[in-house]
Amino acid sequence: MKRLLALTLLILVFSWADSLEALKDFFSRKGYVVEKLEDRVIIDLGKEKVREGEVFKVIKEGKEIVHPVTKEVLGRVDEEVGRVEVSEVKDRFSFASILEDRGIERGNRVELFYGSVCFVGSDEGFFKVSSLVGSLKRGEDCDYVVREFDEGYGVEYRGVAVAFFEKPRPKVVVQPTEVEKAPEEFKLHAKFVMTFPELPLSADTCKFFNREYLTVLFENRLVIYELLEREVVEYAGLRLPSGYPVSLLCIPSGGENDLIAVNIVTGSSMNSVLVKMVGGSPVVVKKGIPYFVALLDRSRPGETLIGQSFDGRDFWGDVVRLELSGDELVERGEFKVPSGFRADSAVMNGDLLVFTDRDGYLRVYRGEELLLSEEGFGGSYTTAELPGTYEDEEKYTFNVRHFVVTVNGRNYVGVVRNVRSPVYRFLDVTKFHEGELSLVVIDDRGIAKLKKLRGKKFEEAVQSVSPTQEGRLFVITGRTGTLPVQNRGDLFEVDIEPIR
Repeated sequence: MKRLLALTLLILVFSWADSLEALKDFFSRKGYVVEKLEDRVIIDLGKEKVREGEVFKVIKEGKEIVHPVTKEVLGRVDEEVGRVEVSEVKDRFSFASILEDRGIERGNRVELFYGSVCFVGSDEGFFKVSSLVGSLKRGEDCDYVVREFDEGYGVEYRGVAVAFFEKPRPKVVVQPTEVEKAPEEFKLHAKFVMTFPELPLSADTCKFFNREYLTVLFENRLVIYELLEREVVEYAGLRLPSGYPVSLLCIPSGGENDLIAVNIVTGSSMNSVLVKMVGGSPVVVKKGIPYFVALLDRSRPGETLIGQSFDGRDFWGDVVRLELSGDELVERGEFKVPSGFRADSAVMNGDLLVFTDRDGYLRVYRGEELLLSEEGFGGSYTTAELPGTYEDEEKYTFNVRHFVVTVNGRNYVGVVRNVRSPVYRFLDVTKFHEGELSLVVIDDRGIAKLKKLRGKKFEEAVQSVSPTQEGRLFVITGRTGTLPVQNRGDLFEVDIEPIR
């Protein structure tokens, strides 16, 4: 470890971002309708989030728009179905009178409605605030007025002061000239292990007989591979029920054998199954599970095993917490997730939640705080045919599950990004150019950054990244040809190390 030098520097640190971001958050408040009564609703925003008299628009999430060629989810057409006015504020929720009702339902999203916002202050402050708050104008004839002061920004609502966001003052920081820093860059080393004779769709590492095995999902079967020190050997297989298998995960059971959940699309909905190892063979023990099953944190299966509804009309829906009871999955109530959540890519590391949302944005949350949002994610060679997905197109694309990896004793969330080829489709085949791996790094200030791993470039698409409890990391890639018989996959064992 580097020695800290005795010589230090005095640095004046200025930060305007905190107050401006807090102001932006004030005008971006969102929540949900948790109950609809006769002429009013209950929303999940309490006294620290809303004031009496504030108006919220009620939003119903519309159908996802899927690109007809690339299958990329471009967004959703949301519909405003009403407006409500806060009438009574409690600690953790509020009552709101219904002003307009065009089909308000429990579970609809609510967003602050403010029309235009007025600003009183300097030209510099006006331009700073206008970059964050829409429909900003000068004057005082608005419901909301932002006033700039030497110490910060104040907000009035209908003439009453409701919030103040203080500008951080210069502070003296004693900073050593040389410190031991967290790694800023990482390098990936990859060793080729084997080629799969068909396209792998998903994979995970499972514990059977108190040993770890790699379980790989293909078009109509799953195959279990024994992880030896120098090679990977096929151990057992299982032909799956009819449908489109799109994801596989291993669920710790508390015994010597994990259970395998296989998410299968049948018709236009989920019809997932549970697989158990009986003797030395995998056997389906439960069918008809109406959820996309996901395990967000393998170290906390009792808290983070979830199921998300999915169908061909609304796609991703409600999320519930699940519990393993014998060979059954039992619902244990609602599991709260951010808007736009998709279970297919989601993972947790402690209090960090990372997923690729419905619009193709990578999102990193710490609790309810959004730390990072970056576009250009989503997509794989794993698809299911859904009638009427987009006009006459019927294929829906599922995302790759992100992963948690330990590097030098520290856990990081790793993310997968498959880069589309400039030639999106050739003879009805969606093509990817390269699969990228990155790590989510949180610095000392709590700022999240993506650090792309240097080194090995993965051809076409990464289909799965599977860590083992022993510290090994396996990457599975997929390649497609003009004919299904040309579809292949490769298995690599990789190692990640920091570059200092």
